[in-house]
Amino acid sequence: MNMKYRFQKFSKNNVLLSIVMIILGILLILWPGKTLEVAAKILSIALLAGGVICCFGWYRDRHVYGGDYTTLAIGILCLVAGIVVFIAPRGVITLLPKIIGAAIAVNGVLNLAQSLEMRKMGGVSWIGPVVMAALTVVAGLFLVFFSFSAMKVAVMVIGGVIIYNGVSNLLIESKYRKAGR
Repeated sequence: MNMKYRFQKFSKNNVLLSIVMIILGILLILWPGKTLEVAAKILSIALLAGGVICCFGWYRDRHVYGGDYTTLAIGILCLVAGIVVFIAPRGVITLLPKIIGAAIAVNGVLNLAQSLEMRKMGGVSWIGPVVMAALTVVAGLFLVFFSFSAMKVAVMVIGGVIIYNGVSNLLIESKYRKAGR
């Protein structure tokens, strides 16, 4: 696979993910209670499906690649996590702000690296994307370290942060594309 094709594929996936994040954020703001219940069910299904796919992939490829036990371990962990989420969704719901916050903080760090890469490319303003990425990291860390007692308010704040993260991803991706031309 050549580099240009990888970049285009990554870029399309990043834009699609950003749009999904914006839609999810809107849903979280409009229907925080119901969205939590549905999110726990979707998370459970996604973890179970991911676990099955990893385990099946390991089983299928074990003779070809000599048994990559990392894939099997990830599959088993996903299956166990999916079962736990299915059995005890309330526990997961209380951890959801921290989990989403951690994911957003990691995404912000990745955006920060991408923004700093723009500086090396030159020809495009990279300061705005760096500031947006830094704010994404701060917003994610805020969700991790400052849990709220009222879950609906927390979910609405998470929705707002997810919308911001999706919009900042789109803006940074746009600037990154311009820098690559």
